[in-house]
Amino acid sequence: MKLFAKTIWSLNVVVAVVLLLSYISPLVDPTKFWLLSFFGLFYPVFLIINLILLVYWLIRKPSRSWLSIVSILIGWNQLISFANFSSSTNNNSPHVINVMSYNIQNARWAYSRNKEKRKIRSAEFINFLKMHNDVDVLCTQETGFFGREIIEKGFKDIYKHKLENKGATLWSKYPMGTQGQIDFGTNTNSCVWADIIFAADTIRVYSIHLYSNNISRDAAEVIDNASLNEKETWSGIGGILNKYKKANVKRSEQAKKVKYHMSKSPYPVIIAGDFNDPPSSFTYSTLSESMSDAFCEKGLGISSTYGGRIPFLRIDYIMSDQSFDVLNYNLIKNEYSDHYPIRASVILKDRQETKGE
Repeated sequence: MKLFAKTIWSLNVVVAVVLLLSYISPLVDPTKFWLLSFFGLFYPVFLIINLILLVYWLIRKPSRSWLSIVSILIGWNQLISFANFSSSTNNNSPHVINVMSYNIQNARWAYSRNKEKRKIRSAEFINFLKMHNDVDVLCTQETGFFGREIIEKGFKDIYKHKLENKGATLWSKYPMGTQGQIDFGTNTNSCVWADIIFAADTIRVYSIHLYSNNISRDAAEVIDNASLNEKETWSGIGGILNKYKKANVKRSEQAKKVKYHMSKSPYPVIIAGDFNDPPSSFTYSTLSESMSDAFCEKGLGISSTYGGRIPFLRIDYIMSDQSFDVLNYNLIKNEYSDHYPIRASVILKDRQETKGE
């Protein structure tokens, strides 16, 4: 029994250390030292293991629970970016702006070579979009020709900013002024922006899709066929790490480029999209600086925006600068993509005319 307790304590020490390393991850540019970002990716896993160990020690020997308590509390800011329990704010002002971000995976779920099946599924996807016709600004990612067709049928009479062969798009009920892109040198991963002209204000909105890890399929294969004795498994893990390293460095560079562009905006800024990185990352730290993350402001529960095999990933965001108040945040779970759509309502602080109770 003593040996078992010692083993659990040793595990506790190791997990507390890697949890602390995950807190450092957002502070270190992957171009300088990429390995720390790997700890940041698995922050939710390290957190959950620490919580399990905390419960174990509280039952078996409370005096040893201090390690998990301290290691968790040190990362309080990380904790509320993973799980939050805020309440929405009611506001009936006509100046409220409803924003949705959705990596639609080019509406692949709806596409089928079977024309009848494609017709039924397309209609279902379109009806989902129609249910959210109160959205003022829609930011989508991985939006090819078929996906654009679906959106145009679901959101009629809207303004759009889309570039041929670029996956990030912007759709708005309001006219768009100056428009542009931040060129990442790729088609799928891209960033478009537009100055949207509302009745009383102009705001700049970015729809962004940062460099993808491209490890979901590899990770699924390793999980399904994992064996520590097999060379192929370790080779697969090595391949995943190499891809992750490359993607992290790319996202770091892209995030800095977008942040610089945002800093030059003459208008209040909203950025939304698929960052392909969790809150415990340098990418998130860079783009969220001086911004309000809608989930951290008004989220409820655990917001895992990725529906693939890797659990607890919040990689899709809606952020607004300090000119705005965030009123609410919602994650919508459906099966139409490997990402879930997210929504938020914001209002310029100068336009807070009608506040709810």
